[in-house]
Amino acid sequence: MMERILGPLPKHMIQKSRKRKYFHHDRLDWDENSSAGRYVSRRCKPLKEFMLSQDDEHELLFDLIQKMLEYEPAKRITLKEALKHPFFYPLKKNT
Repeated sequence: MMERILGPLPKHMIQKSRKRKYFHHDRLDWDENSSAGRYVSRRCKPLKEFMLSQDDEHELLFDLIQKMLEYEPAKRITLKEALKHPFFYPLKKNT
């Protein structure tokens, strides 16, 4: 699911995995014809496709979500950074 929503896993993470048997050509190898595979194919799409509006609030929300779901722990936004994300600026104006 994550790969369908966020894109391919970083190659170095796949190479470090003890579960390499679940990958084929650096992509997760799963049966799209199984019930779970059909569910993922129908319901899981790239994150940006869930964005129904192009207004600033939506852009900022999806930017924040993308940063929170980053595969690389070192690149993933921290709680402290997330609370300072521009998505939350309107809340600061009201306090």
